[in-house]
Amino acid sequence: MAPIRMSRVSYRRFKTIAKLTIMVLCTGNFLLMIMTTRLLKETVQLSQHNITIWSTEYFLISLILISICIFNSTIHDIKRQLLSFDVELIDKSLSNHCHLTKTCAKNLKVLDKTNGISPSIEERQKFYEAYKNDPEMTQVDAFICFHPTAMCEVFMPFNRPLIIIASTRYEMGRFSKEEWIKWNKNLQLIALNPRNIVAANNLYDAEYIRYFTGITPIIIPSLCDYTNVSYAPIIKKPFLIATMYVDKFRFQFMRNLKSSLKRSNTSITVGYLRDIYKERYEYSDIASHPGIIYIPYQVSLMSLFEQYRMNIPLFFPSIDLLTEWHYTHHVIDQRTWDTVYKHPSNTSIIPGVLGSDIPDPNNEFDRKAIRYWLQFSDFYQWPHITYFNSIDDLTIKLTSTNLTEISRNMKIYNTDLKQKLFQQWNHILQRISSK
Repeated sequence: MAPIRMSRVSYRRFKTIAKLTIMVLCTGNFLLMIMTTRLLKETVQLSQHNITIWSTEYFLISLILISICIFNSTIHDIKRQLLSFDVELIDKSLSNHCHLTKTCAKNLKVLDKTNGISPSIEERQKFYEAYKNDPEMTQVDAFICFHPTAMCEVFMPFNRPLIIIASTRYEMGRFSKEEWIKWNKNLQLIALNPRNIVAANNLYDAEYIRYFTGITPIIIPSLCDYTNVSYAPIIKKPFLIATMYVDKFRFQFMRNLKSSLKRSNTSITVGYLRDIYKERYEYSDIASHPGIIYIPYQVSLMSLFEQYRMNIPLFFPSIDLLTEWHYTHHVIDQRTWDTVYKHPSNTSIIPGVLGSDIPDPNNEFDRKAIRYWLQFSDFYQWPHITYFNSIDDLTIKLTSTNLTEISRNMKIYNTDLKQKLFQQWNHILQRISSK
């Protein structure tokens, strides 16, 4: 009998079938046959059709404040996740840092760094005309858009599946009222096609999209397991205080925390990450510290995904404390685009569609609105994060928390999440490859 040759996808799906066989054997052969047949059918479908995906990424100059790894991590993370499948991802990056990953767009027609973030109607039409018969483009099965998600407006005329994954507020590049309304209408059209995927890598952005469009995106969390590093604390190293951009608050917070630690007579020390690592740092550097203290400047961060996947214990203010600090000091200074551009507002330029009982997500001057939306932040959704209600409470938590146990629980959670993500991507690829 000739040996059976399986693609990478088939082999992994075969392993899943084997696991299911063991799990459901006691429930009866009929159920076993149904589940096994379904999985085998999925394997054949994916094995017979290789999928090519085109991606064009662009990052706002104003967001260069975020570390380089955040900008490069979004598409890099998806590439890693898709390694388990027979998928080629063509990355045409317009990022200012694309040279670091050698993914800079070469010979890209019509679009460039000056117009890629918000191309005009005429430029979108020119792009389609330039590529509708392009040999490389004719091989593309789907388009994937992250940063900005509105880049998929350019790809709509090609009439192929679109994968949209918001990793920040989705109106990026569509900041005028007219542009945002038009993007909402296009996004609603995209969502109507069952082969298209409208998603976010975090619950906050999913709820944000739902508030303005009525669409309920699926959640595809970033995996960020490319670090190949796990928590390995070194004795006497300080707890890290993560990056903050509101300097006045940062100085005050660090002064008060150090005073609290001194009053408690503990040997624990803390240090600001950007003071300890002034330029670049390795993932292993971060993992060698006992934990990381956050006063977050954003509700979802790729660096936070990375650190969580490295099983590093994380400390965050409780939602009530962070609400108060943000209301008073605007510490989460990249939560809204208005705040990014230094003119925080109490209202969005377009209305939501969910009713008046849901507060405006861009209202930076109402405690109830701030607290309502903060509940969807990654750090209030993930398990095994330690919360503090005051600076003195943080001191107690730093001295009394079982860091080893927390890291172990994070590792278990991460392992389970990776398996679920594989299944989720398998389902997504089935959808976009169906005719």
